[in-house]
Amino acid sequence: MDVSTSAARSAAVAAAVAVLAGCGSTSTTSAPSTPSLFQQLVAGYVTYAHCARAHGMPNLPDPQVDEQGNDHYPALDRQGPWRWSESVIVGCAKVWARVHAIRDRYDSTHQQAPASPATYAKELRIARCIRAHGFPTYPDPLPTGGFAVNAVPPGFSKPNLSPQARAAIDACSQK
Repeated sequence: MDVSTSAARSAAVAAAVAVLAGCGSTSTTSAPSTPSLFQQLVAGYVTYAHCARAHGMPNLPDPQVDEQGNDHYPALDRQGPWRWSESVIVGCAKVWARVHAIRDRYDSTHQQAPASPATYAKELRIARCIRAHGFPTYPDPLPTGGFAVNAVPPGFSKPNLSPQARAAIDACSQK
C-alpha cells in the first residue's frame, strides 16, 4: 500500500468514526479537528460499503469518490450493470440515510462550475427522454450540473435504482 492510499484510508477511518459517533462526546480532552464534509462523505460511503459486505455483498470494494462527491465502483461497473441487493438496501438503510444527509450538506455547500453549453444541452435531452420513458416528473438538470436536492422522483435513488429507472437511463444515455 502506498503512502497516499494509507493516508486516504486513515482519513476515511477517522471520518467514519466521526460519522458514526453522532452528536459528540463528553470527553474533556481536546479533539482533533472536525473532518471536512468531503472527508465525512467519503467515510460515509466506506461505512456503507462495510455494511453492504456484511449484508450479502462480501466482495464489494471500498468506493472511489470523485470531486463532486459521487461514489464509484469501477471493478463492478466493468462487469456490466449491477444493483444493490435487497438485503443491503434493507440492512443498511440507516447507514444510507446518514450518508444521504451528509451528501445533502455537501451538495448545498459545494459550488460546481457551470456545465458547458454542450453538456447542459445533452443533459436536457436526457431529462426529456427520461420523461418520455415513463417518468413525467423527472426534472431538468441545473445549469451548474446535477439536480436540486430531492428533485429526482422515486425510483432514481442510487441505492435502490428501480429496473424501470435503469431501463430509462440506459435507453436515454445511448441516444
